[in-house]
Amino acid sequence: MKRNKKIGVLGLSLISINAILGLKNIPFAATIGPSAVSFWILAALLYFIPISLIVAELSTAFPEQGGISAWVERAFGKKAAFLCGWFFWVANFTYYPSLLIGITVNVSYAINAPQIISNTWFTTIVSLVIFWSLTILTLRGTQVSGKMSAIGAPIGVLVPAILIFGFGLASLITGHPSATPFTAETIAPRNLSMDSVMFLSTLMFAFSGIEMIGTIAKDVHNPQRTFPKTILIASIAIGIIYILATAAFQFVIKITPDDTATALYQFADVIGQQFHLPFNLAQILGICFVIAILGSLTFLILNPSIMMAESGKGILPEKLIKANKNDMPANLILWQAAGVSVILISSGFIPSVSQALNMLVLMATLAFFIPYVFLLLAYIKLRKSEKTAIRPFKIKKDFWAYLTAAVGLFSVIGTIVLTLIPASGTTLAEYTPMIIGPAVFALLGLWFYSRGKKKQESSLKKAG
Repeated sequence: MKRNKKIGVLGLSLISINAILGLKNIPFAATIGPSAVSFWILAALLYFIPISLIVAELSTAFPEQGGISAWVERAFGKKAAFLCGWFFWVANFTYYPSLLIGITVNVSYAINAPQIISNTWFTTIVSLVIFWSLTILTLRGTQVSGKMSAIGAPIGVLVPAILIFGFGLASLITGHPSATPFTAETIAPRNLSMDSVMFLSTLMFAFSGIEMIGTIAKDVHNPQRTFPKTILIASIAIGIIYILATAAFQFVIKITPDDTATALYQFADVIGQQFHLPFNLAQILGICFVIAILGSLTFLILNPSIMMAESGKGILPEKLIKANKNDMPANLILWQAAGVSVILISSGFIPSVSQALNMLVLMATLAFFIPYVFLLLAYIKLRKSEKTAIRPFKIKKDFWAYLTAAVGLFSVIGTIVLTLIPASGTTLAEYTPMIIGPAVFALLGLWFYSRGKKKQESSLKKAG
């Protein structure tokens, strides 16, 4: 079979930026006020930088297809790797719908018909059509994701980020009063509370995704050099965009948590009025955001399935993880699409888009952070047990390596624990799916593993 062209530094950087950077996180961050700048920095120091350094070291030392699950298997064996890959796979069942519900908002503004987002069932149907279309496209291989990200990252992410920052700065320079007072006192985090710590955890989730590049190691050109360069470029770009765009956003408008789904378009409307723009900025942003999500979703769809296929070898039915002619686990990807469709249809019963979006993000946060515990513990184990492994990129001293992992573990475990504590005003209907969902998935994962092992042992006995 003819091999696809390998992905280089630029291509992998664009995939990473497009997959991780979510401009929808900017209005959410802005809800806390100017101190969001400090919270972004804290999230980067406590979570993003430690995870990025660790992923850079692991991906260059062990550039194996499967990413996290491959590293966890090397450290702790098959069962741990399977559960890690399983949680990563199912976490995306709630993350995809949150992205898809968000894209329907963007589509409505892109076609200049924002009124359609009030129809929850319409947004559900549009989400299903988009997701299945991209799922089928994803079956064609990693190069499709690379090409779509090459368009999505510059046009869908960087252009709107520049527009938001540029117009926010222009609004300030031209004498328009800032909607939010920026002073040393307001920027500093104040009144440390459970809500503010939970807010920090959500911003950490906004930085998640850099570990996913390890799952396509065999499709990357010279991974020992490409991975660290990619992580450096993506980390700097993502951190700067989040901080500057959030600050600029708050210069122009002040929003509440109920406005997060449409806040970026409220920003565009205010800017249009301030500068009497001859074009519809909201519509331009809508088009950009649609391109961004379309570009990132192809990679986000295939990534967990590749990890699950690698960690599920010998456990899941061979037919389920069998690769198609493009080396994609087609059946697993299609089953994933079916599960996401069930969740999307269920979300149609939730009254508003913003409520559905916020609930799905919270559900994803808990399940999504569990694989990071596996990742960080695997790093500590491999640092001790694989001392002779060649590490083109390495945290030099063991003390700093273990401290980096400890900071990451503290942040991740703290986030998981805090997610289990309901915020003030949370209803039972909102809280229950956050707890029951991951618990049910954990039991299912253990059942699949136990069933697969018994079947494997039975086959070996018959063969013997």
